Amino acid sequence: MLSYWEKTTLRHFDLVVVGGGIVGHFTALFYAQKNPTHRVAILERGLFPSGASTKNAGFACFGSIAELEHDVASIGEEATAALVMKRYNGLKLLRETLGDEATGYSEIGGYEMCFESPKQERIDFFNDLLEPNLGTRPYTIVSPDGYGFSAKVTHLIKNSLEGTVDTGKMMAALQRKVAKAGVLTFTQSPVDRIEDTEGGKVIHIDTEGGTTTFFSRHVALCTNAFSRKFLTDVDLEPGRGLVLVSKPHPAFSWEGSFHYHDGYNYFRTVDGRLLLGGGRHLDKDGETTLEEGVNALIKKALKDDMASLIAPGVDVEIDYMWSGVMAFGMNKQPVLQRVDSHMVAGVRLGGMGVAIGAGLGQELAKLIG
Repeated sequence: MLSYWEKTTLRHFDLVVVGGGIVGHFTALFYAQKNPTHRVAILERGLFPSGASTKNAGFACFGSIAELEHDVASIGEEATAALVMKRYNGLKLLRETLGDEATGYSEIGGYEMCFESPKQERIDFFNDLLEPNLGTRPYTIVSPDGYGFSAKVTHLIKNSLEGTVDTGKMMAALQRKVAKAGVLTFTQSPVDRIEDTEGGKVIHIDTEGGTTTFFSRHVALCTNAFSRKFLTDVDLEPGRGLVLVSKPHPAFSWEGSFHYHDGYNYFRTVDGRLLLGGGRHLDKDGETTLEEGVNALIKKALKDDMASLIAPGVDVEIDYMWSGVMAFGMNKQPVLQRVDSHMVAGVRLGGMGVAIGAGLGQELAKLIG
């Protein structure tokens, strides 16, 4: 049973953000900073963000050449360059808002594994495409010597502007910033449905005690892979990603963030451990799901890669694993739209939430007004 105060005051907001991940937190933050007297709330269905915001691998990246080739094929050169800048500027905004120390950001470079000699004209093409906006030519061919990789890895293509973050530190810093701005966060509060009302929206939330309703002038949908429940016409499919983390080993003292198989697979070191994730391309149908879990086929493939490709001859022991759920469409462009006069949406991050989350949140806050 609700008290009089809960009924009359505590359920009423100027903005309710549905989804407590990176985009949701930045949307709430930028809106609250612009409207300091407004009441703002975040509703998150899980104890922690339910998608990939706290389950990602901590890559601060905007695209390997193999990934950008797919972008050019699907959306063209001009749109690809604009998308890269959206990611790059999103990373800058993330760093400027939270600070590198608070997020554990380190610009250690992003490396694409090559299994045959890369063509210099590919490198030149993307450097020429991005240099006018970035002011530098980010891609160079470097040697894989010193990492202990298999001889199958013949070269690396380095992106000098990429790096890594500590995902836990990043989200903790963002949560502190949002709380300081006066935003209220409600976890374990799954939204069942959203209805129109005079002057705003009624948000129905499933709780242990039954259904609770909030009232808000504005709603921002930041539910990424879980958005089809509210946006039935959006081009969006969930995509689960598996991550394995090894026990500490002296072999994992090098730095860098690495990609291979067109960006579907990725790895880095963290605290003397090897972190390896991806493999979704091996079973796309099986990984098109909102459910957390471990795909045995992909787990085996990642473990095989550890033994035969990344750390041959090293006794790698898996310590633990997890999965996160991302959202994808026909291309990598995020969806930013006004749904109606009282609701906006920012979803379908294409596996690039760390890069574009802050910028998308800022755009959503502006769209709300």
